[in-house]
Amino acid sequence: MKGRVVLIGPGRLGQAIARLLCDAGYDLRALISRDPVRAVAAARFAGCRNAASADLSRVAEGELILLALPDDQLGAMAATLRRDGHLRPGATLIHFSGLHPAAILLGKEGPPLRALSLHPLQTFADSVMGVRNLPGTTFAVEGTPDVIPLGEALVADLGGRSLVLSAEQKPLYHAAACVASNYMVTLVDTACQIFSACGFGQEEAFHYLTPLLRGTGRNLAALGPKLALTGPIARGDVRTVGKHLRAIAHLPGGVDQIYRILGIKTVELALKKGTLDAEAAEEILRLLESDGES
Repeated sequence: MKGRVVLIGPGRLGQAIARLLCDAGYDLRALISRDPVRAVAAARFAGCRNAASADLSRVAEGELILLALPDDQLGAMAATLRRDGHLRPGATLIHFSGLHPAAILLGKEGPPLRALSLHPLQTFADSVMGVRNLPGTTFAVEGTPDVIPLGEALVADLGGRSLVLSAEQKPLYHAAACVASNYMVTLVDTACQIFSACGFGQEEAFHYLTPLLRGTGRNLAALGPKLALTGPIARGDVRTVGKHLRAIAHLPGGVDQIYRILGIKTVELALKKGTLDAEAAEEILRLLESDGES
């Protein structure tokens, strides 16, 4: 066994982490949830049926205490564990927030502890997909220098790759992750809204767009953003951009503003790619930055 682990918060992320650590040879001593039924289901998923618990005192069984909780609950839970004497001296508290520093888990009361932050640069639609997606994922590792090797070892056992960050870098890192993942989902929903204005339902629009989304994802993965960029702005099709703006001008929800802002950024990218000349770029920017209909 590689270490005794207690995990608090068996949601989608927590279950995926627990399953992979069990598979890697860690001793999952307790998987704790306020909901006993949820704890049992999560323990079954992880393959450690006896680990299910609703008793926080079982934290004392662990050397590695994993807090797979929402960001706003991390500090309060760590304070509770310290105050109630549930932590053994030398235990390492670990959270999975992309925003908060590891130090949010530490305080002056209680035994000497270590703190670590591991954030998988991945999305967790459900636990099964989490187990499939985590191997190969980049993890942001943050903490004091003495715990970084432990974090890197855990990431390796989860099948991931480590990226060591400072606490000061995490807000920028997390904002980038939100744009790449959360905002991508919102962007696809916006595309479906525009498509459905042709007379289709949202689900039907998504069905038609899905092959394009898959192809774009493959191109991005293989080529990177600059080389993967295609479309009217990359080609310098000024009239096409103007027709788009006229077509979406009547749509609700600020769709035209989303198109304009992303279009301006796309002009920048197309210029870097070298497929858009300066004259066409200027004309497209004039359309995108105008207040009225184009």
